[in-house]
Amino acid sequence: MSILCGLLVALCWGTGDFVLSRINRAVGVLPTLLYVQTGGLIMISLVILAGRDLPPLDPWLWLLAIGVNGFNLAGTLLLYHALGVGTLAIVSPIIASFAAVTTVLALASGERPTPLALGGLALVMGGVIVVARAPGVGSVTPAPALGRGVLAAIGAAVCYGIFFWLLRPVTASMGIAWPILIGRVMTLIVAVAALALRRKERPPPRPSWLWGAVALATIFDTVGFLSYNFGIGTAYVSVVTALASIFSAVTVLLAWVLLRERLVSSQWAGVIVVLAGVLLVSV
Repeated sequence: MSILCGLLVALCWGTGDFVLSRINRAVGVLPTLLYVQTGGLIMISLVILAGRDLPPLDPWLWLLAIGVNGFNLAGTLLLYHALGVGTLAIVSPIIASFAAVTTVLALASGERPTPLALGGLALVMGGVIVVARAPGVGSVTPAPALGRGVLAAIGAAVCYGIFFWLLRPVTASMGIAWPILIGRVMTLIVAVAALALRRKERPPPRPSWLWGAVALATIFDTVGFLSYNFGIGTAYVSVVTALASIFSAVTVLLAWVLLRERLVSSQWAGVIVVLAGVLLVSV
């Protein structure tokens, strides 16, 4: 079951990130946040209502969930920015390296990963450096664009690594849906507040395909989170996380097939190293 959950997470998040990048570039980060988080809030609310999932009564548990979701909020903001300005084949594998961050935290808290996992951590970090620093000569994408979104992608990886490390005790106490609802509400509040501060700016035109893309991104993101939360409740976090991290391969494949994004050989080597490291981290 953990393998199925992890692979479903990878498929959903990888496809969702690809769709998010298209929405981002069409309407901007904040409108994308508003649209997708609103749709996600509606969808997860329907899931809770359908399951008749009662909210927990412990106020300290709510405070814990809010604190943990603070890392999710920061990671989401950085993720949206990276996907909006960066090359998908670069930023997506970097974001997937959140598994390495989770491993470092697990090591610091007393866990002892295998030598294979530590080797995977080294591969992830080395691959990130190669991808971020390699020149763009010979690529269809202009060289200056190749570095865009790299810092945001690294920040997202760090935030998500902390978030997923802290998530298991929250889902064990609140169930798989309520932590997602809290995260949606927090992100939506930030999006509404930020847009209110920029209300004088003229919004970009909305393409005809926008709402269909928002619906797809919402479905993929929500199903991915539900699958992840269910998976870590029934199996080792390391197993589900390692499989979920393959989402970047899905995003890169879609960008290569549909957008014709091209990188030089050294950058592809870096991408492959990151993906290989991600798989080894939690073995």
